[in-house]
Amino acid sequence: MRIWEFKMRLREELQINKPMDPGQEIILAVLLTREYVGRLSDDRLFKPAKITDQQFNVLRILKGGPADGYLIRELRRRMISRSADVPRLVERMVRAGLVQKREDPADRRGSLVRLTPEGEALEARLAPVHAELCREVAAILEDWESKALLGLLQQFRDGISERS
Repeated sequence: MRIWEFKMRLREELQINKPMDPGQEIILAVLLTREYVGRLSDDRLFKPAKITDQQFNVLRILKGGPADGYLIRELRRRMISRSADVPRLVERMVRAGLVQKREDPADRRGSLVRLTPEGEALEARLAPVHAELCREVAAILEDWESKALLGLLQQFRDGISERS
């Protein structure tokens, strides 16, 4: 497929009849791709488990973290969604029985968060589903295409970070 065919498909998909500026095209393509990935993840992973993408993100972060857990500010730094209200998210997960929160003995102003047995069980149940979803997505592109895409996305994020 030629590059101009990609442009046409984006415009057709969004029912845009006019030509677009390159920046507008890039933003729309990234946002539409995020929508596709989000819908796929919701349908296969989050909705069946009755959790949100942010809750899944917390489960994965805590699973790979220290046994004592992470401070809320550490969770915030590791989250994919940087605009997440992490204290409120953690409170919802505490009420759902997925995590527990306790005062940090080293700094009483902070709270340590760690998985409960229920949270560990949910993460363990979702891990193979997540792994299969990742395999399916990876199979869409050739290895060299995946590496190129990851490099371009990093370059794009770096460029955006420099401007914000």
